[in-house]
Amino acid sequence: MELVTPGIGLIFWMTLSFGLVLVILRKFAWKPILSTIKEREAYIAGSIRESKRIQRELAELDATKEKLLVRAREKADELKQQAKKEAGLVIKKAQQDAREEAAKIVEAAKNSIHAERKAAEREIRQQIINLTVDMTRSVLQDEFRDIKKNNQYVEKLLEDIQLN
Repeated sequence: MELVTPGIGLIFWMTLSFGLVLVILRKFAWKPILSTIKEREAYIAGSIRESKRIQRELAELDATKEKLLVRAREKADELKQQAKKEAGLVIKKAQQDAREEAAKIVEAAKNSIHAERKAAEREIRQQIINLTVDMTRSVLQDEFRDIKKNNQYVEKLLEDIQLN
């Protein structure tokens, strides 16, 4: 029964030891414990503020990144359109140059054919002239072997000249 109803001496010594432990803890332990807790609270509050700042910066960076991506896509589309236009112009220019070159080749071929044709015509004419001269010489030699025929022919020519 002594445990349930302690004596006055026990209560005194228990109160004295509790007070002494309380004073020692207050003087030596509570200040460092409380300062450590305050430091920890300040560190946690600073970390929370820092994390919120970092989150804001990340949100700003994401927005900036999206804007840059949109601009980059627009620039890429613009460059692609410009490249298509330039490619079309280059193709048109190449086609025009090819047409002009083909026209020059055709014209040169026509000129060459015309020159060859003229040369062939001159050669044929020359051959015809040579053949005509040869045939005329043959005919005239046969005709004018006889002096009487020769004189008659000359007289006929003179009469034709006088009549004209």
